Amino acid sequence: MSTISFRDLIARMTDVFDPTAAGSLVASIQFRASGKEPGDYYVHIKNGECMFKEGVSESPSATIHTPSEMWIAINLGEMDGAQAFMQGKFRVGDFGPFVRMRDLFKRR
Repeated sequence: MSTISFRDLIARMTDVFDPTAAGSLVASIQFRASGKEPGDYYVHIKNGECMFKEGVSESPSATIHTPSEMWIAINLGEMDGAQAFMQGKFRVGDFGPFVRMRDLFKRR
């Protein structure tokens, strides 16, 4: 497992955000982490920009409930995200932009 923290992983989503894929999307993607690094963080997308925020969004478009170590493993390619979701290892409330995340955030 990498030494990247869950908080830093979510914060770095702004670095891999693709404004072209977002178009006119206005959304907040909330991450509610449990596990080794519990915390609440979200990214807010508006006007082709993506901003990282700590805390709980007042009106999230999608909420991802995940153990921090699970989300880190998925993002590092150590675990298949679709398979983890189907196995109930994390859950999503209000799917909204969740289904667009691969397009919105490109791995570099």
